[in-house]
Amino acid sequence: MSERPDKARPRVLVLGGGFGGIGAAQKLAESDVDVVLVDKNDYHTFQPLLYQVATGLLEQPAVGHPTRDLFHGQENARIHKDLVTAIDLDKREVQFAELGSVGYDYLLFGLGAEVNFFGVEGAAAHAFPLYTLADAVRLKNHVLGQWEEADKDPSLTEDGALNIVVVGGGPTGVETAGALAELYTGLFRKDYPDIGDDAARITLVEAGPEIFAMFKPELRNYAVEALTKREVDVTTGEVVESVAPTRVRLKSGTELKAHTLVWGAGLQGNALVQSLGIDLERGNRIAVDADLRLPSYPEVFVVGDVAAITDQKTQQVLPQLGSVALQSGEHAGETIARLVEGKEPKPFKYHDKGTMATIGRGAAVVQMLGGRTMKGKSAQLAWGTVHLALLPTNESRAKAIVDWAGAGLTHQRAGRISVET
Repeated sequence: MSERPDKARPRVLVLGGGFGGIGAAQKLAESDVDVVLVDKNDYHTFQPLLYQVATGLLEQPAVGHPTRDLFHGQENARIHKDLVTAIDLDKREVQFAELGSVGYDYLLFGLGAEVNFFGVEGAAAHAFPLYTLADAVRLKNHVLGQWEEADKDPSLTEDGALNIVVVGGGPTGVETAGALAELYTGLFRKDYPDIGDDAARITLVEAGPEIFAMFKPELRNYAVEALTKREVDVTTGEVVESVAPTRVRLKSGTELKAHTLVWGAGLQGNALVQSLGIDLERGNRIAVDADLRLPSYPEVFVVGDVAAITDQKTQQVLPQLGSVALQSGEHAGETIARLVEGKEPKPFKYHDKGTMATIGRGAAVVQMLGGRTMKGKSAQLAWGTVHLALLPTNESRAKAIVDWAGAGLTHQRAGRISVET
């Protein structure tokens, strides 16, 4: 990478173009620094809506936006697509596959997390995670392919070709199971009239005693009822033991015929964190101080899913959510700007806007910080409002509104096509 013309101007190297990285870089727009943002992709992914891409409700451009487009008006920012290969905290250098060695004055580590399969046999090879845009497209194409094959050979349904097991009773698992069920009952039964109504089964498997453990009992019960209404079999207290291409085996000994398993059961920190030579929290997450910095390397900030951030109010580690990533990234950017100006940093304070999830058309749950709850259509409206606000551009918001409105009025999902390359 070329040398800086003015080495006296601090360089802020941002690793990762997710919520955290984008939030930090944009907060440095008016700061007297050079911002270099590097990500392995040339687009920013709105991860909370990936399941809607996987089920054809939204098309790819609604959740994947060109990263460079977000910085057209920011003269002090440069964007590169490359892979991080090594980080030397002592030398303040990051090694990239193509850019080579890049030094920094401040480092923003926001490379995100990776799927955690918890050592389940066959999961890494055969499960379908839902953490990246590529994951979502892969799952959509697979599901469409299963229905096309079953349409040509109906006997495949007897072996579970159309059955899906969704692992994880948190928001990712529940939202995905609900969306898949509506895709099955609302459209595929019309698309493939020769396939019987009972030929496809969706099963949600949760290891704990209940789904939606983060919600109050009334919302958990509502979620189960909403899923059951959509013909999803909710199975709790069961752990997946192994995954094969056409079978899912539970530790209880039950074997499920299913050619698709969607994994929404957990995340762990990016693999690069293990090479940093620092102590890690559970799930390979990096513990940070109140300013979101590494205590032993105060020029390094860690944000997003890879960071173990302790909430100053509850003293609990914050969950891996888009809102946490965005707020932590913005705070890190603001803190670096303050440090460059010779000002003291301020501790990070997370503003909890509530926990929410949508289960299907007209069905959602919201739990506010003060304990207030919402469910049904009003909750779905609140969910939609919050997610639209988090989308990076007005163009993305417009696309989402059009697709959501179409699905709400007609059940139509224009994105349910597969494109082979």
